[in-house]
Amino acid sequence: MATNDAQGAAWHVGERRAFLTTVPLFGSLFPETLSSVAAQFQVRRFPDGAFVFLAGTAADAVNLLAAGRIKVIRETEAGQEVILRVIQPGELFGGAGGWGEERYPASAVALGPATVLRLPARTFTALTAEYPDFAVAVIHQLVQRLRVAERRIEELQTQRVERRIAHTLLRLADRAGVKTPDGIRIDVPLSRQDLAELAGTTLSTASRTLSGWDQRGLIAAGRERVTILRPHDLVAIADDLTPPGAE
Repeated sequence: MATNDAQGAAWHVGERRAFLTTVPLFGSLFPETLSSVAAQFQVRRFPDGAFVFLAGTAADAVNLLAAGRIKVIRETEAGQEVILRVIQPGELFGGAGGWGEERYPASAVALGPATVLRLPARTFTALTAEYPDFAVAVIHQLVQRLRVAERRIEELQTQRVERRIAHTLLRLADRAGVKTPDGIRIDVPLSRQDLAELAGTTLSTASRTLSGWDQRGLIAAGRERVTILRPHDLVAIADDLTPPGAE
């Protein structure tokens, strides 16, 4: 369960305002707009494993991660958890209410202690009506998300599965990677089913590909952890610079 007043009080309006200047959606706002937006955010802190929101519940807020990490998940019909996104500080998530949807399409869970700034959906809508610069920033954010979705669709339609899996691992490493003496460890539990879903392929294909890369020394693939041992080689696969037969 989220804690509220005592822990959240540390994030006073000035701190929230300073943080918002580092977030692309808010960084270009006029000072008056930024101050008004910062004052409307509610601070929530979540312990490891706590749900920020559940799929199917009312989308009553737009969420901004201030500290920690959040995983956005969905359950399959078989009840298996699939990771859709890993959220880093400064990223919006669970914005369904702000974009006009009534319910959250997925769940969000804290990966370790996390601090979330929540802007009620009604307040979000009111701010877009009151401040034109905020409305324009929201439009830019939606355009950016559309471009990301289009790139994702293009990957699924045109790229070989090995490239898609390599891109997925590299994106995860960029967002949740930790440098170790051996390589870059993706510091989030990641089953092969998760990776298969993220890359748009089957479990058997993902498992076969990971096992092959593990044997070649490109990665170290544990049960729920992946460490990229040779990042440059994985980039070559993602960019299609390695002949298919060499993979």
